[in-house]
Amino acid sequence: MNSEERERRVQEIVSRPYRKVISGDDVDGYLAEAPELPGCVTAGETVEEALELLGDAMEGWVECALLAGEEIPGPAASLQKSA
Repeated sequence: MNSEERERRVQEIVSRPYRKVISGDDVDGYLAEAPELPGCVTAGETVEEALELLGDAMEGWVECALLAGEEIPGPAASLQKSA
């Protein structure tokens, strides 16, 4: 897969309904995590920044998994629908 195809694949995958969990506060900052993507965590000073950075982190996580030939877990929401 060339880099253009990989980028399209990354965008397709991260557009799926993955859960995004935010915790924290205005004093200590916010932690953002995509639980279905193990280790995909980032932080920001605001909720908006944490969510934006989480999008970047998810793209990087998925791209690394694709390059390594690893399986990419699906979103929990889609797993519940098929059960």
